[in-house]
Amino acid sequence: MAVMREAELTPRQRETFKKARQAAQRDNFDYVVNLLQQLLKEAPAFLDGRKLLRETCIRKSKTGSRIMQSLSSLSTAPALMKAQSLAKKNGQEALAVLENVLVDDPFNEQANNLLSHVARDLDMVETACFAHEILQRAKPNDIPNLLDLGKMYLELKDPRALEVFEAVLNVDPRNNDALSNLKAAEAIRSMERAGWGEAGDYRQLIKDSEEAEQLEQTARISKSHDAIDKLIAEHYERFQADPNNVIEARKIGDLYRQKGDLPNALAFFEHANQLANRADPHIERTIFEIRVQQYDELVKQWEKFIEENPGHPEHEQHVQTLETNRKERADLVLSEARARVAKYPNDLQFRFELGEALLHAGQHSDAIPELQAALRQPNFRVRAMTLLSLCFRAKGMLDMAAKRLEEADAELRVMDDSKKDILYNLGLVYDEMGQKDKAVEAFKKIYEADYGYRDVAKRVEDSYRT
Repeated sequence: MAVMREAELTPRQRETFKKARQAAQRDNFDYVVNLLQQLLKEAPAFLDGRKLLRETCIRKSKTGSRIMQSLSSLSTAPALMKAQSLAKKNGQEALAVLENVLVDDPFNEQANNLLSHVARDLDMVETACFAHEILQRAKPNDIPNLLDLGKMYLELKDPRALEVFEAVLNVDPRNNDALSNLKAAEAIRSMERAGWGEAGDYRQLIKDSEEAEQLEQTARISKSHDAIDKLIAEHYERFQADPNNVIEARKIGDLYRQKGDLPNALAFFEHANQLANRADPHIERTIFEIRVQQYDELVKQWEKFIEENPGHPEHEQHVQTLETNRKERADLVLSEARARVAKYPNDLQFRFELGEALLHAGQHSDAIPELQAALRQPNFRVRAMTLLSLCFRAKGMLDMAAKRLEEADAELRVMDDSKKDILYNLGLVYDEMGQKDKAVEAFKKIYEADYGYRDVAKRVEDSYRT
């Protein structure tokens, strides 16, 4: 439900809002409340009305005694229970009941959290944000509330997300949730400054989310090497004046990385890591990514050389060098994944990545507990199910592989590439189990959506010939 603006109200509703504003200026609190509660029942998406109502109630609460405020808090319990009961049945009515609670206790944590939940169900994200903004005023250092608010700002592409995640880090500098969202928040702020606020999907404007800090420096200028060199010189001058400045070291590393100068990028990020006492997981991750990128470039160079020089007298030696580089890359990924999990055992993303690395290394039994742990993280749940199925399949446990793929399929409603991959693997597992009919049914689902996907068309059409 989109936010309703004042201009979208009916003439009668606009007149009501005008009277409420005038009454608020005269501190006629009860009249404002009566007017706005009725208006919000008619137009629940009118956020400006809800904001004026809340500000009025906050001002009103300051005029009462502490005893009266305590009694008001106690009297809200029945109304909260009623709102909870209505939340799943009639969201708009639940909002109206919650407004009654918030009249007497505008900073009520339970009421505001429920308001956010109901508003989200009604697709009123801005209203949900407003509930968390109110809670932020009451408890500015409440990390769970700040994280919820920051994520909603990200959803709305609101540049205030950056300030919220920075506020979390001021309280808890190692908060993984804030750190993992900081780059996206920085990217939104960069786009706002660069005039990209109307762009469709900000992720499409960023080739690498780890370069979000650098976007602030380069959004309005040419991305040529000369321009980057100029920026490097500017930041290096600041860095020389303050060689313990972690931010400047990171920015220089980002610029070298954009330029493609990986050795210098790695050097500055390693220095930044030392300055941060090796306590910043994002710096450590960037160092790892640069090292992997170096191996990737090396592998591509050897693959191209071998392909273009098939009769080279040292062909076998070159092939061996290529395989050595591939193995070293795989070993680096696995060792880094192990180290991250050892350092941050509760980070489910790192558990997922370790499970994935172990799977690719053929260590299926070791991969299973890591991937099972990652099932608790919604962002990786479906992917973890898919990889678990590969582990079970490799161990010959086909019924368990099929079960995981069936669960993953059930969680995806849109026939995207992920769902196609799951169904395809499910079909293969069914086929190996001798359940030919189920295999064909899985392939048919893909066939109906994407005729050209792998060899699905042949498999489905051959089933009609037998």
